[in-house]
Amino acid sequence: MEKTDGIGKENGSTEEKQSFKDGSICGYNSLHHLLSANLKPQLYQVCAAKGPRPRYPREWKSRNRIGTVSKSAKLVTCVKQLSNVKEEVYGALDSFIAWELEFPLITVKKALKILQNEQEWKRIIQVIKWMLSKGQGRTMGTYFTLLNALAEDGRLEEAEELWVKLFSDNLESTPRIFFDKMISIYYHKDMHEKMFELCFFLPSYSRLLCSTII
Repeated sequence: MEKTDGIGKENGSTEEKQSFKDGSICGYNSLHHLLSANLKPQLYQVCAAKGPRPRYPREWKSRNRIGTVSKSAKLVTCVKQLSNVKEEVYGALDSFIAWELEFPLITVKKALKILQNEQEWKRIIQVIKWMLSKGQGRTMGTYFTLLNALAEDGRLEEAEELWVKLFSDNLESTPRIFFDKMISIYYHKDMHEKMFELCFFLPSYSRLLCSTII
């Protein structure tokens, strides 16, 4: 038995050596002939397109990158063409950022700056409320822009609600600019009682403003 095994090993080694010399695979001229001879027809199928597969450029990858300035300008033009319906505005803004991997906060901030320069107060209110509903841009600067837009648009009740909420949440850290804005709003609207009440909440170094107004 050992001799026959040794002979088989020697024969196998000689066959392998011959296949390497001839360039064949186990006596077959190519891998195609080897697979077609040893596999069933339903298991072995020849690909019609021979050679490497064609590579197509990915559609979602774009080499033409757009900067934040052009994006913000495009956002402004998109918002201006909409009506005042909340669902339509929010839907258009959602579709605008649908392909963004992250929320484009810088683009929205620049768009708000453009709208502020053009005094588009209603559009500013719509964009900021949409941004806040997404949980983005919750800073004092954003709230002050919203407060200013509400006051300029004549929506005094909403401005007061926003002011009360901000002041109750930030009793000791409310910036002075918010007090100045609310005092100026009350002054121009001839709401002197509320203006005097607000002056009592100001710190001592800020009451000089109230004294000059009074």
